Amino acid sequence: MISIQETLNVQNHRNSDREDLLNVEELYIKFKNNKKEVSAVNNISFSLKEGETVALVGESGCGKSVTSLSIMGLIPKHDGVVKGSIKLGDLQLNGLSPKKMRKIRGQAVSMIFQEPMTSLNPVHKIGQQIGEVIQLHEACTKEEKKERTIEMLKKVGIPRPDKIINDYPHQLSGGMRQRVMIAMAMACNPKLLIADEPTTALDVTIQAQILDLMKELKREYNTTILLITHDLGVVADIADRVMVMYYGQIVEEADVYTLFKSPKHPYTIGLINSIPNLAKQQKRLDPIIGNVPSLGEITKGCPFRNRCNVAIDICTEKNPPLFFQDKQTVRCWLHEPKEEK
Repeated sequence: MISIQETLNVQNHRNSDREDLLNVEELYIKFKNNKKEVSAVNNISFSLKEGETVALVGESGCGKSVTSLSIMGLIPKHDGVVKGSIKLGDLQLNGLSPKKMRKIRGQAVSMIFQEPMTSLNPVHKIGQQIGEVIQLHEACTKEEKKERTIEMLKKVGIPRPDKIINDYPHQLSGGMRQRVMIAMAMACNPKLLIADEPTTALDVTIQAQILDLMKELKREYNTTILLITHDLGVVADIADRVMVMYYGQIVEEADVYTLFKSPKHPYTIGLINSIPNLAKQQKRLDPIIGNVPSLGEITKGCPFRNRCNVAIDICTEKNPPLFFQDKQTVRCWLHEPKEEK
């Protein structure tokens, strides 16, 4: 795991002059469970600016990956219900036909999935899979497609790319497969790149290489990145802004420096405190008690109250709205603005 203390030499890169690339407003995602609908994502709104890297953070089961799949239009209609607005520039993504959405994927929006071995087709060669993305979105000859594929593999630091294009996924290491996924996602220079746990199950050295690669590609193409992760070390290293998600809601949002320096929500504080601190001598870590509730389990009050050590009476009755505080927003009754006397 990357040490936050070693990587938190970051600056706030937010630029008010940048235009919004992605706008998500009042997004609800529900799934059917025993003929009942349960909420996986409950009324979240956020935006991503051009060239910005935003991290969506939280434990497994908080709704991070489902949110990213809704942006990609990959939630089957017979499984889930997506309501709200998802706009890429002036284009409304949700509501597009499957045919039109296929043209958007890979060209305007791409995604690096969590496990490359299950995302890459095991019976097709690496060159075929990257070449298919290029051919789908750009008119090119067979030779041009091959040259472009080799060029993308070079960009992601894969040695002997002219040989690798003839290999199958199982012949590559985990780090190499992840690089192939990045090459495939960046093949058509998308405006928005969604990376779902791109460094999971990779050793520290390969993890650092993948993060450096993503930062380099971002600088070269000015790509906007939505990073889905639970690793706060990765967040400190690459993100400009952070959204903390819990039980289908965004509970805190701030630039990366403000979040690590002054977290507000008890859940965010718990996440940061549960990470080993190399600057201190700790006999035990300080974990967050309990687990994320199951979908549909919490119907009243703050979903985090049963795991919170500073909960108050109102937490059992009402779910707090987002309160604005200087550079961040927080969904917690402890930060409700006090009326002036």
